[in-house]
Amino acid sequence: MKDLEAFIRESEKNAIPDNQIDLSDIPEITDFSKGHFRNWKPVKKPVTVRIDSDVLYWLKGSETKGYQKRLNDTLRWAMNHNCPLSFEKNTRK
Repeated sequence: MKDLEAFIRESEKNAIPDNQIDLSDIPEITDFSKGHFRNWKPVKKPVTVRIDSDVLYWLKGSETKGYQKRLNDTLRWAMNHNCPLSFEKNTRK
């Protein structure tokens, strides 16, 4: 552990400030279509949803694990394909 701490101290002592780093020879990335953010994941937010039991059964299929991801993937697909949302008043009680 002392070797690591000594290495960190030495590295910090020899470091130059960020504003003094020459970035002129590094091209700026402007096209992200080739997957530069391939490992990026959107922030997840926990929510509670009431869902019909038959829809939940369909989502779970034969596996109970992964149904939340399948729900998210289905909703993301609908969002990306501009599926219209119906805001009809619910008549069930």
